Amino acid sequence: MKKICFFDTTLRDGEQGIGCLLSNEKKLKLLPRLIDLGVDSIEIGMVTGEDSEKFFYEAASSNIDFKDTYIASLCRLRPDDIERTILALSRFKKPKLNLLCVGSEIHIRKKFDSTKDSILLMLKDSLEYIANSDYTGKVSAILEDSSRGSFDLLEEKIELLTAYHVNDICFADTTGCATPLYISNLISYFKNKFPGIRFSVHCHNDLGLAVANSISAIDAGADEVQVTLGGVGERCGNASFEEIMAILSYRSEYKNRFKADIDMKDLINLCNFYYDIINKLPHPNKPLLGKYAFSTCAGIHQNGIKKFPETYEFINPDTLGLERKFYFNRLSSSKLSQQDI
Repeated sequence: MKKICFFDTTLRDGEQGIGCLLSNEKKLKLLPRLIDLGVDSIEIGMVTGEDSEKFFYEAASSNIDFKDTYIASLCRLRPDDIERTILALSRFKKPKLNLLCVGSEIHIRKKFDSTKDSILLMLKDSLEYIANSDYTGKVSAILEDSSRGSFDLLEEKIELLTAYHVNDICFADTTGCATPLYISNLISYFKNKFPGIRFSVHCHNDLGLAVANSISAIDAGADEVQVTLGGVGERCGNASFEEIMAILSYRSEYKNRFKADIDMKDLINLCNFYYDIINKLPHPNKPLLGKYAFSTCAGIHQNGIKKFPETYEFINPDTLGLERKFYFNRLSSSKLSQQDI
């Protein structure tokens, strides 16, 4: 069975969700629980100055057992940022410097007011800087806005990255515009072109497709998906960790082919813990986590569930420490009452 790795970015991209900022104290409560869950890589921030550096030092000097978890930092292609990031990561047993690379012509022209050659040179200079430093940890790369970039541009970027032994490369659907078909074609093409590379995806949820796109990437050969607890994050959020895990755990076409070494009940508990510390509730209709995720007022469903829960439940909430609820209105079964439940 192929192992699917999870790269959790709740402590970095998750914070970009409105109202989801975390104090360092709260981050230090979440971090060991993510580690204990068995997450492969945890992106704990982005080092851009003294304030952002502080959490890296607090985490490294804490009594947290990091086990075999990669501790990652997103890093811009700037010498000062790279130097600060290397220093901040140097205290961890398994550091991962995650280079933020340009992945689309739109960003080359509109964000950087630059040319492809200049952007490629900026990446090459950054890779040279890292190669000539004392850094001995892993280097990965995320190609920002690559769901809108041409395959020619992405291929040039990947060729340059692999020339410097960067073999963990992530395609980012930064604007959340991709579809499962596009993601499947993207991963399939580059997996065939670069069979030795570990590819991953970072999907945003602007069209409600972040989970579907992540699953499509896994089907096409991706080795890792980037996720957040509850799917929190920028604008409409990221791919929901727990929803992807539910598909891998409960759908036979996935659970017989893939493994992730993540316990679903522990993951649900961690999601609820996360919502507690940010003092928020998930949307009532949020899959798995929302108040109404395992609730119904429809009489046909109520009668079926009362007889055999699996008639209308894909996942038994009891196995996740969750609770099913019946609500009663004019659509409800006349054969059932509150006392029957």
